[in-house]
Amino acid sequence: MIPKFRAWDKYHEMIVSIISFDFERKIAYVGREDGDRYDIHFDNLIFLQSTGLEDKNGVEIYEGDLVQNGRGEIGYVTYLLQETGFVVVLKNTDYRLGHRNTGESYDMAYWHEIIGNIYENPELLEVK
Repeated sequence: MIPKFRAWDKYHEMIVSIISFDFERKIAYVGREDGDRYDIHFDNLIFLQSTGLEDKNGVEIYEGDLVQNGRGEIGYVTYLLQETGFVVVLKNTDYRLGHRNTGESYDMAYWHEIIGNIYENPELLEVK
C-alpha cells in the first residue's frame, strides 16, 4: 500500500489534501475543498495518514478523524506506536480500541461514521 496523506494547514486553519511533496525544499503542494491550490512549508502542516479503511458511508478514515459508533461513543483515530497501528481513543477514557490487553480487534467497521476531526471539531471531544 502506498501511504496517503492529508494535512491540517495551521496557517489557514483547515484540512487540505496533499497533491505532492518537495522534500528538498520541505514544501507540500496542497489543495483545498474550494479548488484552490498552493505551496506551503512543512512547518505549517500537521500530516495525517490514511488508515486505508472506510467508515460505513465509504468515507476514507484518516488520523485525527472523530468517529462515532452505534452506541453514540465518540473517539479519535491516532497511530499508536506500541500497537504498531491505528486505534480509536475514546473521548471520556484512556481506553484504546484494539489494545492488546482488551482482546478486541482493530475492526474500524465498528466505528460507524466519521463525524468530524480533532482540529475543526474539538468541542466533540469535550467531557460533559
